[in-house]
Formats: sequence, structure tokens, C-alpha cells
Amino acid sequence: MQLVNMTIDRIIIHQVYRRDQDGNKVEPLQSHEYTRFDSSAMEEFKSRIRDALGEGSKAVQMQIMDQGAGDLPHIVESIISEDDANFAVSSYDFAKKLTDAQQRKSIPGGILVVFTGKQGHLQKRFLGVIKAEIHSGYEKHEDPTTQEISLKFVQELLLTPGTRLYKTAAFFEKDGTENGSQDLNDKWAVMISDYQISQTDGKAAAQYFYSDFLGCGYPETSARTTKKFYDSASSFIDHLDVSSEKKSDLYNALTTYMKVDTSSTITPSEFASSYFDVDTQDSFSAYMEEVGIPNTSFTKDNAHIESKLKFRKVNFSKNVKITAPSDVFKNYVEIESIEGDPDESGTPQIWTKVIVKDRITQQE
Repeated sequence: MQLVNMTIDRIIIHQVYRRDQDGNKVEPLQSHEYTRFDSSAMEEFKSRIRDALGEGSKAVQMQIMDQGAGDLPHIVESIISEDDANFAVSSYDFAKKLTDAQQRKSIPGGILVVFTGKQGHLQKRFLGVIKAEIHSGYEKHEDPTTQEISLKFVQELLLTPGTRLYKTAAFFEKDGTENGSQDLNDKWAVMISDYQISQTDGKAAAQYFYSDFLGCGYPETSARTTKKFYDSASSFIDHLDVSSEKKSDLYNALTTYMKVDTSSTITPSEFASSYFDVDTQDSFSAYMEEVGIPNTSFTKDNAHIESKLKFRKVNFSKNVKITAPSDVFKNYVEIESIEGDPDESGTPQIWTKVIVKDRITQQE
């Protein structure tokens, strides 16, 4: 998204906390005063927003999933037009929603920056949030009377070039909003980024942030559906009650189907009929339906699984690992289950015999 002619109208900051040792919520600290940046700090702040959400960033556009009265997208819709006095109070609901969303004790606290502005040639409104995590090395300054988090602290935390502990999102008002539509996706475009999570395999933000807090989700693009099919099929194969060599053959077949097959579409029933027996085909179809994979054909897009298709990996419980390019693994590695020595109860253990059709060239 091109964030041109961007202006920031107001910035207010609240603080959220990690859950206590018993897993109980700690009430967020509410600020009642707006943060005022000088002109140079404001330009740097806007630059940060462009880097996180603008054109060329790693932000992804998501769909608004939760549209109930108490959900955050509805709160955005309700408070963006409020005057400064009311907005300062209403924005605290964002901190409470984030506190509710951070259900695990391992999720750190931080400051929550809520800001509004306008952008584009038509000066469309937007409302943004930044969660910036607080780590040792940053000293928090707090006014004992107003409990306002000071400008010095905010500048240090938000404007330091090396700092990458941000989760950023914004709801951008769309052009030509259709009157009367009840779907908030028709009115708002949502961009979300998380500097702590790369987009490898299609993941761009922590779930508690984009889903539990913001009420958004990934659109079902072809790449995401393809990745979901691959991951689900792999999980299905992994849990099959078959021999190790049969599982290896099925993993090779899945890789071939995704990587080598020239078809531009994926048809789960076609894959099942090609590689499973009749009973397993029915189980596979039921599993695909359960995890939400379409039973009809859909476009194949390997963008999010290219790294997985390049190599086959086999891990053993004693930390033994075998890794090879997929085509090499298929043609030069054979896996077979064999009967091993009996355990303490006298039951033979299941061992694995691996044959590599090649000689050893180096050992370390």
C-alpha cells in the first residue's frame, strides 16, 4: 500500500503487562494524555509506519473475521470519528483487548501505541496500533500524576533504527465504500506486520496479535491453500498405521505430486486415488474435509512450501537425522522397518534399516 501524503492526528500510549505467575491478567496502565512529537520525531514515526505497512514492506493484507459489537474491528469503526476527549478514553479498550488476547504467560508485555491519521490523495482516514515490547536497556518514565508515558521513553523505544520489536497494524478506510454494506471488509483494508516473524511459509504475524486481538485472518489465497493441503497431507501420512518404508514412499509421492507433476491444480481425491487403498482414500477425504481443504480442484501455488519440497528429512528419536534433496532421497535412499532386540518386557523393538545407494565420501 502506498502511504502518501500521510498525516498523524493523534497518538496515545497505554501499557500492557505479561500475565502473572498464576496466569492471571494484569490490568493495563491507562494513559489519559496524548503524546506530542516534535516535527523531526513525527517524521521518523511516520517513516516507521511506512517501513512496517507501506509499499515494499513485508506487511500482509488480512480479512476482518470478527465483526461483533465487542470485537476490535467494530471498536475501530465506532471510535475513529470520536473527538479527542472521548477517543483518549475509548482507546484504552485496545489495551484491554490486547491483554485478553495475550493468554500465555510467555507473551511479554509492552506499550501499545494507538494513533489515527489520514493518507492518500483523498486523505482517507486510518487507525493504527503498534505493540512495542519493553526489554532491559529501556528505562520507563511515567508522570506520577497523569501516569503518562513520557516522550523521551517513546522516542527511545519507537525511533531507534536497530529496534525490531514491533507488531504493527492499521485499518485503512477504502475509497468508494459501498453504502449500506454490513461487511467491514467493504469499508476497511487491514495491513499487519510483525518484525519478529518472517514471511517464510506464508506466516507473517503472531496469531494472538492478528487473530485474538485484531479479529483478522489470512485470506484463503492459492499459496496458503496449497500449503495447508501439503501440511495436512503430511500429517495424515505421519499418523498412518503403516510401515516406515510405506510412509517413505507416500512422502516421496506427495513431494512428486506437489513439485514434479505438471498439473496447475491440486485435486485431493486424485492424489488419494493414486496413492492410497480404498479404505485409506475415504479416511483421507474425511480428514481433508475436517481441516477445511476444498474437495474440489484448486490452483497449485508452491510459493510457501518451496523450501520444504527441496529436501526430504527423516528424524529418529535418538537425534539421528537423514537429509537429502528430494529427488536424491527418492532414488538413492531406501527405508525398511525391521525387528530389533527385545526390550525389558521381551517384546522385539521396531528398528529401521536405511540403505543409501552410494559410498561415504566424508565423515566428521
